[in-house]
Amino acid sequence: MRNRSLAGTLAAAIAMALAVPALVAAQTTPGAKTAGSAQTATKTAEKKPWKLSYTSDGQPDLQGIWTNLSFTPMARPAKYGNREFLTKEEMDWDFKAGIARSYDTTLGNAADSPFYDATTYALDAWQNGIQPNPRTSLLVDPPNGQFPPLTPEAAKKRAARPAPNPQANAVNAPTKADTVADVGLGVRCMTFGGPPILPSVTNSDLQIVQSAGYVLLEWEWDSTPRIVPLDGKPHLSSNIRRWNGDSRGHWEGHTLVVETTNFRPGATYQDANPDTLKITEYFTRTDETTIEYKFTVDDQTTWTAPWSAIVPFSRIKGPMPEFACTEGNFALVEILAAARAADKAATGKATVTPNSQK
Repeated sequence: MRNRSLAGTLAAAIAMALAVPALVAAQTTPGAKTAGSAQTATKTAEKKPWKLSYTSDGQPDLQGIWTNLSFTPMARPAKYGNREFLTKEEMDWDFKAGIARSYDTTLGNAADSPFYDATTYALDAWQNGIQPNPRTSLLVDPPNGQFPPLTPEAAKKRAARPAPNPQANAVNAPTKADTVADVGLGVRCMTFGGPPILPSVTNSDLQIVQSAGYVLLEWEWDSTPRIVPLDGKPHLSSNIRRWNGDSRGHWEGHTLVVETTNFRPGATYQDANPDTLKITEYFTRTDETTIEYKFTVDDQTTWTAPWSAIVPFSRIKGPMPEFACTEGNFALVEILAAARAADKAATGKATVTPNSQK
């Protein structure tokens, strides 16, 4: 089939080449403005400059499906110092290294891990529209690209956390599941957090839909729509808390500004204080295929100063698949039952004596 197609293409090309002289002769007449025709063709071929479009009610158009997949780290590696941007060569090298690294691993785990191969299911970054990022870090403020220091209270709280299980991704690794709360909000399919909207290994798509007075932001993680009113009304009462907070938006020029408060305990970014945390997001369309997403985290009881990051969103064709969280949701009984069986087995081993083995 390939040879036949190639032969047909060559035949068509030869026929066109033979027809060109006759075509030119037929079109070239005395006094014809061939130069003007050439100029018209050149202008037609030139790419028109991008121009921001608007919705029917006058909002800058942010609608579509976007991805913020990125190999750029949140905090700046020490080797870059205070340098905000990579050189072209550094950016290309980092991007190629990231592609190779993601292809050789399985969702961040070693290639020989028992997890399924992300590339088989088209979940890897290079299969989902990832684009190079010229920044050395997503953090842009403070200028050194690092998180500001924690407050003494927050540092003490973080130090009191249990150490992460080094075998968390190992087969048959012990898991703390004394109660339902130990399993975690994500495993229980209740929430995966946010805002802010941060890139992940997979599921990093965002769909934006606009209507008169509202903007809908649907993040691929858990497919939870965040409906942002633009009516200027104040936030909900502080007694009303939501997994993704209470968001209120307005326009500043061409930028959509979304302020979110009223977070629920246990569902805040980096375990910030839900009573004092405010996250402000800025969505600015910069060209046909890009939205600059900037967010500022302000929590004076967790960090000694506010901090900001910039994450570019790239337009993709879509559709955005539904994130059907079912595994932990349906397996919660089994998870707890297995933990109780493990407890029983451990207790039995500890109490067994030679005289009680009959």
